Amino acid sequence: MKLTLVNPYLTHQQPPPAHSYLYRQWCMRGYQPGLQPISPDSELGTCIGQMGWVGAHAHAHDYLWASAGNMGVILSEPVDAKCLIAYEESPRYALPAAIVVKGLAGRHVLLTKSGSRLDMVGIEHPALNLTVIEVEPDGTHYRMRFGTQTQVEIDNSTESENASQSCVPTSEMFHYLLIFEQLEKHGFQALVHLQPKFLNLISRTEHGHPDRFYSFLKGYEPETPIIYDASGGIGFVQERVPGIPELSYESLRLFENGSAPMRHILYWVGHGTFSRGIDLLDAYKHAEYFEAVARMAWEANQRQVSAEAYSEEIVNCILREFNASRTQPTDETVEQNDPTVPLDIEQEDLAPENLYNYP
Repeated sequence: MKLTLVNPYLTHQQPPPAHSYLYRQWCMRGYQPGLQPISPDSELGTCIGQMGWVGAHAHAHDYLWASAGNMGVILSEPVDAKCLIAYEESPRYALPAAIVVKGLAGRHVLLTKSGSRLDMVGIEHPALNLTVIEVEPDGTHYRMRFGTQTQVEIDNSTESENASQSCVPTSEMFHYLLIFEQLEKHGFQALVHLQPKFLNLISRTEHGHPDRFYSFLKGYEPETPIIYDASGGIGFVQERVPGIPELSYESLRLFENGSAPMRHILYWVGHGTFSRGIDLLDAYKHAEYFEAVARMAWEANQRQVSAEAYSEEIVNCILREFNASRTQPTDETVEQNDPTVPLDIEQEDLAPENLYNYP
């Protein structure tokens, strides 16, 4: 069976020759030669493959400022200990005092590392760009079990090496942990944060005010209200410093939104999108969708293409027709639509008018 979304370094790709310059660089970036290779058929291997695909796709389609962004997945099963640094040898760090996630005790979370390039996740050894962290029972500390040097190696490093080659999770990991703990059972198994350039450009125009932003985007793409209106559209977080606990709690509140289903995507104004899904591909599609709509609107404007947005009347018609097509027929409706019974003129007159001829 041919496996897709596979990083070649998961199983068979050989590392650089021992004692070579590249090998030394790998080790400083978190490669551990004594660990068992990760199977691409495992949950962890599949998630790594998905991360690689997302990074390459976003980069190839110019969705990102450079290769900025980060991703995270909460794993449903513990990772094989042979693939991880021994618990007692792994470096230990503290979460901010405002973040306590006892519900994740003992759980493994796959995250991109701080400073990693998303377009390199799929072609470099996973340990160079990714990490697996394990939350301790107190819910306020975690250990890096993958993609890092051991604590002994860190202690033996020179000060300059520590400063230039420190291996740490993304600075926004606190958002991931808090939301995974609170909302995992509601379909928040994966989160993707991108910094899409056209969405950020649009946010700096007259359309960027949150009161107008979502209406502007859904006016250019009729699928937007169909997909997102039921979950409260897109949540807006006003500009804040990335990686602070206040941003975590504000994001949690906006995701919950007091509705079912919960929101699929947030926009950290001027900074980027934060989207959720049952896996990374599901989470990524929401960020990709809004970036594609923003790009279409921006390019039409720059090239002076007539691209008048859908009016509110047309958007409402689209929603009405879409919802009608999903309504379960009643016995009376089935009887009226029986193909064996001719449809007379009076019945035809009673049929609802489809003003814009949407199917």
